[in-house]
Amino acid sequence: MAKGSSSGGSQSPRRKNGKSSRVNRNQPTLNGSDTNYSRNMTNAQTDNTKTVPLAPPSEQQQWTVKNPIPLMLEILIIFQMFFVTLFFKMFRVLLPSSKKSVKGNVVLITGSGRGLGRELALEFAQLGAKIACVDVDQTSNEETVKLIESKIPGVSAKAYTVNVAVSSETAALAVKVELDLGPVDILINNAAVIVGHTFLGAQDHTISTIININLLGQFWMIRSFLPSMMKRNSGHIVAISSISSLSGEAKLSAYSASKWGINGMMESLREELREHSHNAIHTTVVIPRLINTSADYMKSINSRLPVLSIEHAAKSTVRGILANEVEFTIPRMTYFANVIRKLFPVNISDSIKNIFYVKITLPPREYQDNMPNMSIINHTVATN
Repeated sequence: MAKGSSSGGSQSPRRKNGKSSRVNRNQPTLNGSDTNYSRNMTNAQTDNTKTVPLAPPSEQQQWTVKNPIPLMLEILIIFQMFFVTLFFKMFRVLLPSSKKSVKGNVVLITGSGRGLGRELALEFAQLGAKIACVDVDQTSNEETVKLIESKIPGVSAKAYTVNVAVSSETAALAVKVELDLGPVDILINNAAVIVGHTFLGAQDHTISTIININLLGQFWMIRSFLPSMMKRNSGHIVAISSISSLSGEAKLSAYSASKWGINGMMESLREELREHSHNAIHTTVVIPRLINTSADYMKSINSRLPVLSIEHAAKSTVRGILANEVEFTIPRMTYFANVIRKLFPVNISDSIKNIFYVKITLPPREYQDNMPNMSIINHTVATN
């Protein structure tokens, strides 16, 4: 099941990518290392076959707040920044939001063989971008390229058959795409699988493969394409997450864990980028509600609130990307709803989830084994 982007209705706080106010020129590069630390570790560990014991707790280190007076001043500055930012945000509501152009840019989309990935490929192709379609299913992915070429004549689109859960394949992909289309300007990590299961009922390889595709697949893609972006100090990394990353649902534990992991990974990556002066690489996390990507999946899902259409999810995602938003939900009010729910006592929070329920019905094992996502999982297990 795919994930989508934001709707235009009620708005959740939009975080825009901005330049860092925290600059440390002595920090090692993202792909580098601290040589002093490495040297000390080498000296301390003379025999790498032995386990190095942890040092005992420090008796000299006092765990107190450092520089309390400057800290209070910094907090006051944050409050001042909040009200200034709020003023300009309200002012900009009356003005059309600025959007960057992607004409001629290389946009790479994983999971482009169907669902949200295919729709995103069509949306960006209409904006004049060169599209790199990446999917493990060669047939459906090539269908996406043919669809793009038939609807938008003259567009540059190319299909790549890649399993994002395999780091060697993503590394090779980075070389191929740059030779064919040029360096990637926007990387959209959309590929994911969703399989319902009870916590104890799933096979080990099903859980590990969901994590490998949904979470580690995004790691490998970013690690493959980020070095080129850093050399150019230009680029945009987009992670398609899910509402399951804010509110877990029964029988989706592996999927939910992978999506929570994506949010943490992207926030950590953004913090690393902010440590580099004049950083111009943007990051975006898209957190959509359920998307109607397939009638097969909808048979197993009972949601009280309507699910998103692929078209609406794709258009909302593109709008957020073009505005360089850092994180947003689709619909926007979903963010507020989850924050408010978690402020209530547990019994009230549970009651709210009971009212706005999402229930997963597990199909018979023989039927589930023949569904597309399970075939992807089985293919990944067989090739690893």
